[in-house]
Amino acid sequence: MTSYSDMNLTVCKKICTECPFSKSSLRGWLGSHSLEGVLAAQEGEKLFSCHLQRNDGMTNDDIECGEVKICRGFLVSASKSDITFGQNPETGKELGKLQALVASEAKEDKGTILSRQEFEDHHGQPRLSRLLNITQDELDRRLGHRR
Repeated sequence: MTSYSDMNLTVCKKICTECPFSKSSLRGWLGSHSLEGVLAAQEGEKLFSCHLQRNDGMTNDDIECGEVKICRGFLVSASKSDITFGQNPETGKELGKLQALVASEAKEDKGTILSRQEFEDHHGQPRLSRLLNITQDELDRRLGHRR
């Protein structure tokens, strides 16, 4: 991986109509990704490319040099979820710049974009803890799981 100062990240000009972060996206369809993997990428400030630009031979270098664009929906969803990129020493600073750029452009109606919680509900099974309105820790305790 190149250092963050050597990155030339680019972002899609608009959100794709079938973007998995769009409320109009097909429920449960994440292509080759798992729900947990997408959520971890957002939380861990990982580079997440647009699904229309992915190909079999693609590498992180292709994203870092700007050849493959970062998913705009990924950035808007993070902002809507109060996730501000900038903490990850490898990618956060550059993702934070893109996130700020996308926010300043304000092209999207945030009502059409899934927040992190909405994304999880839209593409996954609802968590039992939410259905019962208790914390996951409390559910684990009630089920006898030990940490």
